[in-house]
Amino acid sequence: MFGTVARFRIKKGMESQFDKLTRDLEARRPAGWMSANIYRSKNDPQEYWTAVVYRDEASYRNNADDPEQQKWFAEMSKLLESEPEWHDGEVVHSAHTH
Repeated sequence: MFGTVARFRIKKGMESQFDKLTRDLEARRPAGWMSANIYRSKNDPQEYWTAVVYRDEASYRNNADDPEQQKWFAEMSKLLESEPEWHDGEVVHSAHTH
């Protein structure tokens, strides 16, 4: 598995637009996409973190190169204060319950 953890700040008043864009991406279900978790800071409600997991690095890279993903990211970028801080890497452990 492979993915990214990103830290970003959403402009005030853009939370509902961010939620809609997130749901649009989930509905598209990119090939190889496995999970996404989005967190909002308790101490700073404009700061968010997301952890996204793909089946493998190729799936992750294919999605990043997909014109639909690039269009989606361009729309999301309009809601952000600045470029996200990205941390890509191999998922070495994952645990969850259903």
